[in-house]
Amino acid sequence: MSKKIISGENSVIEGEKVKFGENVKIGKNTIIRGKNIFIGNGVIIGDNTNICVNNIYIGFHSKIEKNCKIISSGGNGELFIGDNSMIGHDSNIVLPVLKIGDYVKLNNHLLANGYNPCIIGSNVWIGQNCILNATEMLTIGNGVGIGTYNSIWTHGSHGELLDGCNLFKKAPVIIEEDAWLLGSYNVVYPGVTIGKRSVIFTGSIITKNVSPNSCVGGNPAKDINMKTPMYKELTIAKKYKMMKEFMNEFVDTYYKKYSDKLENGWRIKRGNQIYEIIFLQKTDDKSIKGDYSKIIFTKKNIATKNSNKLTIFDIAAKRYTKRRTEVEIEIMNFLLYSKARFYPYKKL
Repeated sequence: MSKKIISGENSVIEGEKVKFGENVKIGKNTIIRGKNIFIGNGVIIGDNTNICVNNIYIGFHSKIEKNCKIISSGGNGELFIGDNSMIGHDSNIVLPVLKIGDYVKLNNHLLANGYNPCIIGSNVWIGQNCILNATEMLTIGNGVGIGTYNSIWTHGSHGELLDGCNLFKKAPVIIEEDAWLLGSYNVVYPGVTIGKRSVIFTGSIITKNVSPNSCVGGNPAKDINMKTPMYKELTIAKKYKMMKEFMNEFVDTYYKKYSDKLENGWRIKRGNQIYEIIFLQKTDDKSIKGDYSKIIFTKKNIATKNSNKLTIFDIAAKRYTKRRTEVEIEIMNFLLYSKARFYPYKKL
């Protein structure tokens, strides 16, 4: 066992190709079996967890809590978890393929099962005691929010076809970016597409497609005529100002005694490190200076230089240059999930 790993009593790790990062912690009585296993820096896997999948990738600083079971339901199974994501305790996942992005929270007592892939984007939050069924393919887009005790079904069948039962359906479900299943006890039927930025009110039964930017509720769910739309158009200038307010709150909350105000941001002392949070109207190669960690928020990013210490947040594009620095992760976690959600330009 590598010195990089803190492994609990009676834990078992078996694979043909096994690679661990630094500071990995594996709990007691935990079993990890696969053909290809990659576990990134800072990963934590809790006690009594069983992961048995052919290809396993668990990204940097992600966490699988105690008493979880993640098993492939057949074939060359794949588990891919991005960076800074979490699967809550006592979750039971039996799927051929589960892929989730960065900064995803799948809370405790999740049941995810089926015979097809379940693909979940980045910055997704799913509450406790939810059911994700992938008898057919289930796709959940970036930035989706799903409350507690919600269930999503890609099949409905039990009555005997031989006896003439007419209730039989299997069909993929798609939940598009930034959709929100509000509250508890919503049920999504097989074959449904829930459109981008739509809102489902608590206790709804979704039997038909939901158009983007819609609000629906009821049993069966119907359009709700909202006097105030759920979203309003914001100019880039307004978004830029709002982001400054968010960062001012961030600095005041965590670093008020350790920060100096700059003309266009803050310089912060974080232990032995110094970094800056800077706001620029436009970011290009000339504006990238210094060899210390820096966060830049900008209306427009045209920089081409690469720096492992520099993260650029493009407010208009909602994209960022993912560097995995401590301050980048800290700011991302502060902004999630209701302030702002950014997505990497590309994987490192």
